Amino acid sequence: MNAVTQFDDPSLENTLAHYDIGTLLRYWPAANGIENSNFFIRTQHHARQREFVLTIMESRPYAGEAYIPLMYALSAKGLPVAPPMETTGGYCVEELAGKPAMLQTRLDGKHVYNPTRSQVCSLARFVARMHLAMQDSALQLPAYPRDLAWLTEQAASTRGRLCFADADLLESSLRKVRSLLARQDVAQLPQGMIHADLFRDNVLFNSYGLSGVLDFHHAANGYWIYDLAVIANDWCNDASGQLDPERTTDMLRAYHQIRPLQEAELWFFSHFALYAAVAFWLSRLTVAVAAQQRTPGRFKNPDEFKRIVQHHTEKSFFLDPRQLSV
Repeated sequence: MNAVTQFDDPSLENTLAHYDIGTLLRYWPAANGIENSNFFIRTQHHARQREFVLTIMESRPYAGEAYIPLMYALSAKGLPVAPPMETTGGYCVEELAGKPAMLQTRLDGKHVYNPTRSQVCSLARFVARMHLAMQDSALQLPAYPRDLAWLTEQAASTRGRLCFADADLLESSLRKVRSLLARQDVAQLPQGMIHADLFRDNVLFNSYGLSGVLDFHHAANGYWIYDLAVIANDWCNDASGQLDPERTTDMLRAYHQIRPLQEAELWFFSHFALYAAVAFWLSRLTVAVAAQQRTPGRFKNPDEFKRIVQHHTEKSFFLDPRQLSV
């Protein structure tokens, strides 16, 4: 989505000098960043080597001014989230290459690309705890911006640039999402802080289990069931993009053990899975269209989510509430 910010060694060393982290040994780019530029940093402080993550903010996070307090609040609740480190002057944000930058401790663990059911359930339990931890927070988060207006605007930007079949799939899917978001009973579903981007490249596991959740750039106030829909679309489907019913059931059941799901959330879960898939398809489509117009940037293949959207339009997933207690 954005070009990787370039900087020289003296600029980096000058920025890191504001932190009490020792001497820079080496740094290298983290491969997974899209919204921001991320680098791993290794330093030596006395006889100890440590690693950090340096994030250069290429775009404003959805949470705005609440972004940093949110991460501190999550960490204070005992969740595996690394808040920004403070400089020796007490600041959480520095500047590098003319852009805001923050430093975080590098959490232990690795990304998994073929997650087990146990790992999916661990993530679901984390999300339930995260939702509950923030439900009484005084922190005011803005509404999730990928709403109906955003979907409509993004779809309009692709008009005339898609083949007939893709344009027809997009429009028919958008009609269903519009219908979903216009319902009064949907408006009554539980809402609160959501991560909204819980993909496999934002979660870490070590030999003990889930060890870290990253990238709260999309965090905002939204429907809690939306987080589960995002997880289902990335963690619970097969290679073709179709949901695995057993894996999806396990995920919802694990979440339910911590924060009981309402029946209405289960009724609309399949529709939210379509909503989330359309949102990420459009997000990738608009960047791909820009790339076709020779606007440089990093982006992911939109066809992955086109296939997921197609499967959601062909077959809905429904879980009988009684199965949550099995």
